[in-house]
Amino acid sequence: MIINELLRDDYSLKEAMRLQMKYVEILIEKEILEGDEQVNSSNIKLVVGVDISYHKIKSEENGVACAVLWDYENNSLKEIKYATGKICFPYVAGFLGFRECKLLAAAILKLSRRPDLIICDGHGKAHPRGFGEATHLGLALNISSIGVAKNFFWGYSNWKRMERKKGNRVPIYANESFSGKKNDSMIIGYAICLNHGMKPVFLSVGYNLSLDDALNVVLKLTKNHHQPEPLYLADKFSREKVKE
Repeated sequence: MIINELLRDDYSLKEAMRLQMKYVEILIEKEILEGDEQVNSSNIKLVVGVDISYHKIKSEENGVACAVLWDYENNSLKEIKYATGKICFPYVAGFLGFRECKLLAAAILKLSRRPDLIICDGHGKAHPRGFGEATHLGLALNISSIGVAKNFFWGYSNWKRMERKKGNRVPIYANESFSGKKNDSMIIGYAICLNHGMKPVFLSVGYNLSLDDALNVVLKLTKNHHQPEPLYLADKFSREKVKE
C-alpha cells in the first residue's frame, strides 16, 4: 500500500501541518510505531539508504534523489537508483518530508527488490509533531524507517558533552523536565557517535521499528564514516550525479 496523499508536494503549509497531525493520530491509534508486529533487526535483509542533492536549472530548483540498496546480512552494496525532478515545496523546518519524499519514494520504487528498511537523512519521532521525514517516508511506502540526521533539531539532550567514541550515545528527550534523568518512556531518540573522533548523528525511529533495533542497525551498517554506509553513499552518489 502506498499513501499517495503523503507523496504530493503541492500543499500549503497549513495543509501540510494538517496532514502531519492527521497521520500522527492514525499511527498512535493503530500503535504502529511501537506495536507487536514491528520489523526487528534479526529479520532485516535489505536496507535502502536515501538522500537528495539540489541544483538549479535556470531559476528553478531541482533535486536528484539516490536510493542505495544494501545487503544487511553481508554488509554490501546491491543496487543504486536515481530519481530527478523539480522541487516544488519550500524549505521549512519541520516539513522536510513534503519537500523531499516525492523524489525519494520515486527512487526507492525503481529498485528491483523491495527493501525491509529505509534510512534517511532526516528525523522521525524527534520532531515537534512526531512526524519527521523518516516517519513521513516510511508510512507513505509502508516500509519500516529510521531517521539519521546530521544536525540536532528538536528535543532535549546534553549531546555536546558526549565523548566522541564509537557507540557512545546520550538520549534525546521529548520533555525538558526529563532531560538528564532516567525515564525511558520519554526518550524519542539518541545522539550517537558511529565512529571514533567523529561528530554524532541524531537517531530516531521513523516507522514500525523499535529504538533498540534502530540502534543495532545503524551500528552494524557504519564502516569508516559518521553515517551508516548506505546513507553515506546515497549522499555521495547524489552529489556526484548533480556534478555530471
